[in-house]
Formats: sequence, C-alpha cells, structure tokens
Amino acid sequence: MTFEALGLSPEILRALNDLGHATPTPIQKQSIPHVIDGRDLLGIAQTGTGKTGGFLLPVLHKIAEGRRHGLRTKALVLSPTRELATQIHQAARDYSKYLHTNAVLLVGGVDFVRQERNLKRSWDIIVATPGRLLDHIRRNNLSLSQTSLVIIDEADRMLDMGFLPDINTIVRHLPKGRQSLLFSATCPPRIQELAATFQNDAIIVRVEPERKGSDHIQQEWITVSHGSQKLGLLKKVLDEGKSETGQIIIFTRTKRNAEDLSIALNEAGFPSDALHGDKSQPVRNRVLSRFRRGDLKVLVATDVAARGLDIDGITHVINYDLPQTAEDYIHRIGRTGRAGRTGRALSFFHPADRDVVRLIETMAGKPIPHSPHSIPVSEQSFRKVYKRPSFGGASDRGHRGDNRFRSDRPSQGRPRSSAGNRFSYGSRKPSPHHAASNSHEER
Repeated sequence: MTFEALGLSPEILRALNDLGHATPTPIQKQSIPHVIDGRDLLGIAQTGTGKTGGFLLPVLHKIAEGRRHGLRTKALVLSPTRELATQIHQAARDYSKYLHTNAVLLVGGVDFVRQERNLKRSWDIIVATPGRLLDHIRRNNLSLSQTSLVIIDEADRMLDMGFLPDINTIVRHLPKGRQSLLFSATCPPRIQELAATFQNDAIIVRVEPERKGSDHIQQEWITVSHGSQKLGLLKKVLDEGKSETGQIIIFTRTKRNAEDLSIALNEAGFPSDALHGDKSQPVRNRVLSRFRRGDLKVLVATDVAARGLDIDGITHVINYDLPQTAEDYIHRIGRTGRAGRTGRALSFFHPADRDVVRLIETMAGKPIPHSPHSIPVSEQSFRKVYKRPSFGGASDRGHRGDNRFRSDRPSQGRPRSSAGNRFSYGSRKPSPHHAASNSHEER
C-alpha cells in the first residue's frame, strides 16, 4: 500500500516524496483512514512505529480539505515532554511544506513573551506540553473553543508523569463536538479509563511489536554487589569500547545523578553532557543538537529522552540506574537499533533491583545474559532476593500493570551506599521532593 492509496492530499504526498517516505507503516495504514473519516481513535503501538505520522498526516489532510471548502480546522497536539513536542512540531512543518499551515510550539523553558506573540497570529496546529498550554489559557492568550481536533500522544507516559489533572482541565476548555485521538505505547487500565471519558465510540487500532523484547538489540546485565562499583565499571566499559561504539545514551533515574555522572565522566576523560528537566529548553536544544551532529558521543539522560529521541547513530544504551517499570526499560533500549540496525543495551543490576529485572525478563520472554564485566555476587545473596521467571508462558506473574514487584518497594537487608559515593544504585526510592520534581519536569 502507498500513501496515495490512503487518499491523502497531493500537497502532502509531494512533501512525503521529498522526505523519501514511500510506504506507510502498519499504524499509519490502520489509523489514517479512520481519522480522515472523522472517527475518534485509540492507537496502541510502540515508539518508533510511525505514530506521529499516523495522526499528523490525516490531520493536515483535514486542514487542507477544510480550506478548499472555506472551513477552518484547528488541531491541538499534547505531548508529555519538550523534546517530543519539538519533534512533532518539526514533523508538522515537514509534512505541510506545500500546505503553508501555521504550527505553533508551546513548551516550557523558552521565552513566554515570544510564544504570546506567535499565538496572536492565525494558527492551524498547536503542539504543546500540558503545563505551558495551561499557562497561556489562564492568561487568556488563546481559546480552544474552536478546536475541532485534539491528539494526546504518548498517553501512558503522560499519566506516569502526573499530567492527568492538567489534561482534565484542558479538556474542559475544548468543545464537546471535537474529534479526539489517543496514542499510547501501552494500554493499561488507566489508558482505557481515559479513553472512555475522553472519546466517543472510538476505533481501537493496535499494532503489536514485530520483534518481542527487541531481539535486534543485544541485551546484557552487568551485576554489581554494591552501588559504589558502578562508576568504575562504567569507565571500563566505555574505555574498552572506544573503537567499536558509536553514540551512547546512559540513563539515570534522577536529574541529580545525570548531572553528577556527566561531570564524573568528563573528569575521567569521556566527554559527555547531561539532559534532564532542570535545564532550560535552549540548553537542552543545544545539547541535543550536538548529539545529533555527532559532536557529542556520550549523553547522560533521565527518562526525558526515553521516548521521541530518534537518532540512527546510537549504538549503545547503558542503564546506569534501572527504571521502575519494564515498559520504561523497553522504551530506553529502543533508542538504539533504529531503522533496522542492531544495537546493544547494557544494564547495571544490583540484587535489590530483582523485582524490575524479573518483570523485564518476563516481558522479553527469555533470560538476559550476564556481561563478562559483571562483578561476582555470592550465589546465596542472589538466591535470597532474586528468582528468574518461568518462560513457559503459563504464569501471569509480572504482567503489565502488576505492582506487586515494583522495584521501588522497600526490601529487607538492602545494602547502603558508601558515605562518600555520589552514585547510588538505581533502585533506591527517590525522596518525595525528587519524585515531585521529576514528575512535573516538563511543565
């Protein structure tokens, strides 16, 4: 099937041809006709499957068709992070190259007054993070009363980051007769509840991943008996892989760890920079630009970069701190192995991380091998806290949405990090202050 067969306008087809996009992805094939027909839609597909085109292309088509009939179609796209919003905004500009539509980007960390000026002009599409959009609504800089299309992208991530109250407030400013699209990488009960209240008789489109557990990515555990061992092992891994690695993303759980780890790597002779929500948007843009150009080889990031970051040159992902959920692990390692390439994912594994490790291996459907870099840990220590899941398919333990094995649950006998060590193992439960700041870092 071609994009032309989907009935998209000639201007959009011309732009897609310029971009070298000839064949729609599965999520695009299934979504575009329903959106053009005016149906509400719930799209479930992992990152990297073309979801952005799945909603932007039909939305731009409807804008073009509306103009031909003297009608004005306005659309709102909500994104959980500034980076993803920026990427969507750029895609909207690329796809509408010959339509001359006006797409406005509203994200935190940039000049508010300039955004006010942009909103005074006529606009067709607003791409925004929830917090900054509400700031403009409360200052009467814009009205959503004429918005006929609204899209919530990465809805599961949006809920994980605590944006549900903001979304509910935004929805109250939208007209009841709107068309609503919801896109998500996963479909836990909270997403189903959101769809039930947000949409009307929605079509459900689900695209299963072609390779379960990212089989094109070589995954390994690096076991440590104590969190203080991770920094030395990381330096060893980076030093030994200098000749064979391309660009590397190292994930930490907190913003402070990302900044501290980047400083430590620079001091050790590994040029790197940090990407997290405490940095202003211009600084984050500069860091990402350097990384995209290849001027920066190592990027230390929080989960702000786990979705929406599409750079083909990333050969390695290193989980310095494991995430709290198996789904976030999949999104992290999905930054490598893009566009059919192979990739490698290394993850530090402390015995106290056993819960999320069990969930990850259950989702992958197979055990993940241990790296030769692993530090031996006594068999008795691991037997006490970790038991590999069964891969026969009969057990449902550790399925998505099961919180019994969350890695942030207190465990008995958890070792303490040394007093002088800045880098603790990733399973330590963050303080309420850090949890709150991380959940709303995209305002």
